[in-house]
Amino acid sequence: MYVGRFAPTPSGPLHFGSIVTAIASFLDAKSNQGKWLVKIDDIDQPRIRKGAELQILNSLEKLGLIWDGDVIHQSERKEHYQSYVNDLKEKGLLYNCRCTRKTVNGSSATGADGSIYNGTCREKYYKEEQGASLRIRVVDKTISIADDIQGAISQNLSSEIGDFIVKRSDNIFSYQLSVAVDNHLDNITHIVRGYDLLNSLPRQYYLHEVMGFNFPKSSHIPIVTLKGRKLSKGYGDSASIQNCERLVWINALTFLGQPTKDYELIMNIDEIISQAIINWSAKRVMRCSEKEIDGHIHK
Repeated sequence: MYVGRFAPTPSGPLHFGSIVTAIASFLDAKSNQGKWLVKIDDIDQPRIRKGAELQILNSLEKLGLIWDGDVIHQSERKEHYQSYVNDLKEKGLLYNCRCTRKTVNGSSATGADGSIYNGTCREKYYKEEQGASLRIRVVDKTISIADDIQGAISQNLSSEIGDFIVKRSDNIFSYQLSVAVDNHLDNITHIVRGYDLLNSLPRQYYLHEVMGFNFPKSSHIPIVTLKGRKLSKGYGDSASIQNCERLVWINALTFLGQPTKDYELIMNIDEIISQAIINWSAKRVMRCSEKEIDGHIHK
C-alpha cells in the first residue's frame, strides 16, 4: 500500500513553497488510494518556534489536507534513533569526530553539499566524549537513484560528500539518520518533497541500505522562488490562507503543472480537491531545480 507523508519543521508558519509540497505529496498519495501522514520534524529543538506546529496543522486543515492517523513527532522517537545508532556502532560503521565545522570548512574541498569531510578523525578511534559528533563511514562507490520527477541522479559519497554526521556534537540526531529511521517506522513507500533535498537522497539511500530498510520511491518538485530566492521562514515568508483557500489551491496546482480549467468557477474547495486527485499526474511537474512565482501569488 502507498504510504506518503508531509514533514514540516515547526520553525514558523507555512509559506507557499511548503504548501506546494504538502499539496503535491497529498495528491500523489490520494491518487494512488494511499495514506498521507503528517510528521513534525521537531528533533532539532533550537529551531522550534512556540505555536508554529498548531499554525501548520490549522493551515493544513483549512486547505482540506486531512492526514491519516495521529500526527507523528520526531521528538518522541529519540530512543528509536539511539537504538539504530547503537546498531551502527556494533557494525563498526561509526566513529567519534572532534572536528568543528570551522575546521572542516577550512581544510576540505568543496563538493556536492558544501565541504567534503576529509576523514581527519576516521582512524583515530577517539573514545566517545561530550562535544564529539558521530560520523558514518561511507564506501567508495557511486549510488544511482531514479527520481520520478527529476530523473536519474548519481553520487559518490566518498568523493562528493565524505563520511557524514549521524549524531551531532550537541547530541541531536542528524536529519539524514532520523529521516531514514522514520521512513522505516512509518512504512513510507513514497517521498514527495522539494528539490533542495534531492542532494541528500544518496546519503539516505546508504543509511537505508546499511540498516536493512526498504528504500522509498522519490519525487522531488521544483523549489518555489520569488525574485530569485527560495521562500524561507527565515525571511519571514508565510502564506495568507484565511478566506482564500480556493485561490491557494489553484495557484499551487498551476505551479505543479496540473490542469485548473474551470476551477475558478468551483466555489467548494472539496470539489477542487476531488478533481485535483482525479487529474493528478507527477509527469506534468516541470523537471527543474526551481521555478519562479509572481509576488501576488506569494501574498
